[in-house]
Amino acid sequence: MKILITGAASGIGFKTAIGLARKGHFVYVGVHLESQVEVVKEHVRLQNLERQISVIFFDITDEKCRRKIFDLDVDCLINNAAIGVGGALLDLPVTAIRHNFEVNVFSTIELIQLYTASLFLKKKKGRVVTIASLAGLVPLPFMSTYCATKASLITFITALRREVTILGIDLSIKLIEPGIYATGFNEVMIDNYEKYIKKDAYFSSLYPQISRKQRIFFRFLSKKDLTSIEKKIVTSCLSDSKKFIYRAPILQVLGAKLYLLFFK
Repeated sequence: MKILITGAASGIGFKTAIGLARKGHFVYVGVHLESQVEVVKEHVRLQNLERQISVIFFDITDEKCRRKIFDLDVDCLINNAAIGVGGALLDLPVTAIRHNFEVNVFSTIELIQLYTASLFLKKKKGRVVTIASLAGLVPLPFMSTYCATKASLITFITALRREVTILGIDLSIKLIEPGIYATGFNEVMIDNYEKYIKKDAYFSSLYPQISRKQRIFFRFLSKKDLTSIEKKIVTSCLSDSKKFIYRAPILQVLGAKLYLLFFK
């Protein structure tokens, strides 16, 4: 099987690429900066997987990059690319919120549409695996923008699955909802409010305290070993099971279900 993973320079995306490659599949590792290509290639060489992995510049917000999907022979598209914009909803400029949606939602949808079109041209079946988040079920204060993008993805992908079933397209749709993992992603989101928030914002004097509490929260809950979510993604990519949603780690999944039961 040939697989494209977007946003796979590091973290869950790269870990999944290694796992799939070691199972004998060919993986296109998409990175969103050209400067990352050689760095990631070196990581691949250290794993002795040069024959199984091709590192390519693939910025999903760039139309030319998205259209590369027509030139690649892809059996499974894994939508992993995402960013997080932190900060209070009252303080964030709408341009920052829109940018988060542009990357996480709109660019992902456009890529799915192009991938589906490429399958029709090549007269072949395919598979779409989209990485959402438990944060799409449990909205976190001061991270509402990121949570909202993931909630939107969950809604769109759930509807897409029903639509392709009705249309009879041979396109398998899978949804991944990871919990909190120690990839550095959340810490970047905590810090980037400084880039967006003005000094006279509603919460400006409180952000240092908010950031400290967020760091403690993520340090306490983050799972360092990415294996549990990597296995879920690999299974969703390779299995012919009709299972739609895959979640991990188990304790955080249980926590999210309790939240939905008692607090939503």
